[in-house]
Amino acid sequence: MAFVAALVIVFAAVVAAGLSSEVSGSQNTVTVTSTAAGSPGAATAQNSSSPYELTLVITPNSAWNSTTTAPQFWVVTPTGLVSSANISLPAHRLIQLTVEDLDTGNDPLPAQYSQVTGTVGNTEMMMNLTAASQNPTNSSNYSVVSSLDAQGQVSHTFTIPQLGINIPSPAQSVEVVDFTINQTGVFPWQCMDPCGFGPSGWLGPMSSAGWMQGSVTVT
Repeated sequence: MAFVAALVIVFAAVVAAGLSSEVSGSQNTVTVTSTAAGSPGAATAQNSSSPYELTLVITPNSAWNSTTTAPQFWVVTPTGLVSSANISLPAHRLIQLTVEDLDTGNDPLPAQYSQVTGTVGNTEMMMNLTAASQNPTNSSNYSVVSSLDAQGQVSHTFTIPQLGINIPSPAQSVEVVDFTINQTGVFPWQCMDPCGFGPSGWLGPMSSAGWMQGSVTVT
């Protein structure tokens, strides 16, 4: 099954590359200590007859300022990690999205965002990083899920509200989903698990493009 194979291959590449969760820099300048350059799932020139592949990685320790770190979404490319502030996707074509969540903690969130929506079958293929690191080809290490526990199983979400797409991820996991966008335009994306600053958790990275939100341009 190609869907399962993609999940196993992508995870193996992440382990082999030793993708660092330590990323330093400002909101405009980024230095990556290690990248998954050339790994399966990284954005490349792609054949339009095959699924469009996009890989996002969530690092837990990006430098927000000189004293504070925060989680951050990145787009994986063959040459390193690039900003997720503006993500381009094709319309009317199957998209295979892989989300690699390297964060280490889960937080409660509204129950509606613990549901997988907008993907094929409203499901996601999920693999735990710790278990998979011991044997990434073991089929018992992955599962197909349609929802997670809203009170303690979600670390982040990749959510495009206008398109009805919501992909929740637990800490230390890899998710693979398929979906098609049958319209064009610019659509905001947002993590719906409050993982920023302040009492609400919605300040700082939660309201900053390229961190826990951004836009998706569909053409």
